[in-house]
Amino acid sequence: MPQGHITIGLVENDPYALALLRPQIERLDPQFSILWAVSTGAKAIHHCLFTSPRPQVLVIDMGLSDMPGTRVCEILRQHGCTAGMVGITALPTADWATRLAACGGQALIAKDRISDNLRPAIIAAAAGQAYQSEDNGTSGPEHAGNAEEHASDRPVTGTTAIYPSVQEAINRLADTGQGEVRSAATATATASARPPANPLSPRQQQVLTAYAAGETTGQIAKTLHTSNATVYVHLHDALARLGATSKIEAIDIARKNGWIHVEQYQQ
Repeated sequence: MPQGHITIGLVENDPYALALLRPQIERLDPQFSILWAVSTGAKAIHHCLFTSPRPQVLVIDMGLSDMPGTRVCEILRQHGCTAGMVGITALPTADWATRLAACGGQALIAKDRISDNLRPAIIAAAAGQAYQSEDNGTSGPEHAGNAEEHASDRPVTGTTAIYPSVQEAINRLADTGQGEVRSAATATATASARPPANPLSPRQQQVLTAYAAGETTGQIAKTLHTSNATVYVHLHDALARLGATSKIEAIDIARKNGWIHVEQYQQ
């Protein structure tokens, strides 16, 4: 079990439930500490990839307004996020179990079982381990109407899901090509015989250029006809390819090398 406090990021679609969940989780164990609490997947992705400190565990509602909680987990795993991920749901857990396991989650807890099962799930996830319980695909309140509404989001399940450890999830889902691209870009940039090659994809250039021009994430998403979460992913990938640690540093590197041209930017 990890020593000291376990830091947690909390994602819950309902603002009222979010306000109640935060103190409830912190009361489960004195070592639990909520770093931040948000209501959308896009904000969770931003905090997990770009802010510091980063949580050891992400407790995430499966039914978010901007994307399924499973998609948040998948995006974070694809970008090497090492947080343990514990899903929570008011729907029957079988509706989400297999998909959450496939997207790199460590446990799924029914909201009516939080007081019993969330604490051991968080402790296991913080240690990088899966938590197998009866909630992992066979229990939860029966909300037939809601289940019907979410039919397009749920996987076909017939058995209890087997959740991976954090390392197993990263090994399976992380984009292993990023390190190679980053190394190649660094080697090229240090070669004196020729100008450095542009390591950015066209979409990453668009996103960095728009940020450099002063646009917000929401404005960029609207211009590109995509979601805030996707914009954050492009930004994260651009930082990795440039070897940058912040958006400002990435913009500076790209401008100095002539890879983005803010003066030519048009919405």
